[in-house]
Amino acid sequence: MRTHRRIGAGFFILLAVAGFATFIAHEAAHWLASVALGHDIVMTLNGTAPRDGAMSAIDHLWVSAAGPAFTTLQALAALALVRARDSLAAYAFLYFAAFMRFMATVISLLHPNDEARISSALGLGPWTLPIVVTVALAGLAWLGSRHLRLSWKTNLLAYLVCTVTVSTIIGLDMLMKG
Repeated sequence: MRTHRRIGAGFFILLAVAGFATFIAHEAAHWLASVALGHDIVMTLNGTAPRDGAMSAIDHLWVSAAGPAFTTLQALAALALVRARDSLAAYAFLYFAAFMRFMATVISLLHPNDEARISSALGLGPWTLPIVVTVALAGLAWLGSRHLRLSWKTNLLAYLVCTVTVSTIIGLDMLMKG
């Protein structure tokens, strides 16, 4: 039986920092795609929107895809670092990427997020892409966790830290908008 790696408070602090960085990078990818397509865009911690409110359906799909595409690339790069260097810091970015897209899928029950909008627009129904992305990223996080020999308790605590981090980001975003 493999022994589990001991994890200190520093990892959970880094996980919260990774959460903020992931949200900013994800939204920046939406912003960059918007600007590349010629739109004047506003970016917040938890969203982007065209200043004039107008964007063609195809541009909206490209912009919607940019955030999850970046977050998926982040997860893949983080897993590569986890495997190559046994990097616990990289695992924080891997775990948060998976958590973020899982939460986006849950939120899609009330308000379709990136993958749900794209999936619907492609005629796949609203749940195909959210489920595929969520399962794929969860699988990557599981591989990283196994590689680092992290316990279920560590991952459960990481889930709780991510929940507080996402709630904080959304709350700050609402305060900054209002």
